[in-house]
Amino acid sequence: MPFHEGQLLAYNSTADIIAFLAGSQSGKTAFSPWWMVKEIERCGPGDYLAVTATYDMFKLKMLPAYIQVMCDILKIGKYWAVDKIIELRPNRFTRFEAERSQDHMWGRLILRSAQAPGGLESATALAVHADEAGQDEFGIGAWRAITRRLYARRGRILVTSTLYNLGWLKQQLIDPVMTTGVTLQIPARQGEIQITSGTTGERSIDLIQIDSIVNPAFPIESWEDAKATMPADDFDLFFRGRVTRLRSLVYDVFEFDLHTCDSFDPPPAWPRYVGIDPVGDRIAATWFAWDREHLKLHCYREYCAPFGQTTMGHAQAILALGAKERIFGYVGGGPSERQARVDWQAAGVPIEEPPITDVWVGIQRVYSLIKTGNLVFHRCCEGVISELGSMRRKKVDDNFTMAIVSKELFHCLDSVRYAVAAIADAAPQQKVIYQPLVIGEDI
Repeated sequence: MPFHEGQLLAYNSTADIIAFLAGSQSGKTAFSPWWMVKEIERCGPGDYLAVTATYDMFKLKMLPAYIQVMCDILKIGKYWAVDKIIELRPNRFTRFEAERSQDHMWGRLILRSAQAPGGLESATALAVHADEAGQDEFGIGAWRAITRRLYARRGRILVTSTLYNLGWLKQQLIDPVMTTGVTLQIPARQGEIQITSGTTGERSIDLIQIDSIVNPAFPIESWEDAKATMPADDFDLFFRGRVTRLRSLVYDVFEFDLHTCDSFDPPPAWPRYVGIDPVGDRIAATWFAWDREHLKLHCYREYCAPFGQTTMGHAQAILALGAKERIFGYVGGGPSERQARVDWQAAGVPIEEPPITDVWVGIQRVYSLIKTGNLVFHRCCEGVISELGSMRRKKVDDNFTMAIVSKELFHCLDSVRYAVAAIADAAPQQKVIYQPLVIGEDI
């Protein structure tokens, strides 16, 4: 089947980063192996990387697409299931070199899930495909690991995704190209295609956004039904690949331009506090400094690392980051995490229980500080900023509940909530300003 107009634009793009953001069922994943084959032909022997958001997506969607193209159709690949590697050969007439998965290969396509970021650190890649990078599970840590794999060879990246949130994908790719780039509307048989060409940092980027019905296989009846029945923000995200203001965002008042600043070292006289999320699959900490003159809290540093190392290892890393600073207090953990605090105290970090343990009361305090302009995030805190654009409330029967989608993923924001509660409790006379607000009151 030939490429449709949107796929053809992505295939022919010469940009360093191609962000192919489209509605659901628009042919993103099915097209991607063909782009990777083109990169293999261009770059030659070596390692290539394909990463998707979750293991289920890897198993059910991305892996079958790559096996079909490389192993079944073109016959240039041989899948090694245990190591999740497709061995590559330059053409179907050349023999595969490896007798075991550890043997030398002409080329390898390493297939991974963003839920296992350690697996992304093993190779210097010549090209990368990041599939469904807009999912909550595809965090900024995985994106950083991917880009590190490409530094040595300046490889190209294909990002394919439907938009699910306003996190790092918007902040790191969409916003910069929209600011610096030039946008064109491309004719299509049906639906709309928009391409914006610009830069992010020193790399060129093409942002290609298409409607689901650009894919001729997508039923027009399904499109019209979704357009008529879905809220506008959900429709724009899930069927058009366009950024919109989400009604479900917990921190819907957060604006990148208003609530972030260039990173700097706070003056030594500013009191400092550290919030820590001490348990979970990732350990997170955020540092705060209080500008008493302007009554602003600055979130100026973050730490987020996999749980794999010991509590002592995390504690030593956090202490080292603030070794030359006077920390007024460390706070973190929920009511049931007393033993975790004991372990951290034994490791040299005297974590105290936060004075506010109710999640939504803590969220409301952070929300209030953001809305009143009394909380600013330094732009080096990319994990926190990404989570601010990603944390959403669950929806039941067209109503938003007080439950959070994938609550277990937001370790940085948990540490922020702990620290803000402690700062207000420790020094109320110093006038950290709060206003009683209702989350999402503008909805």
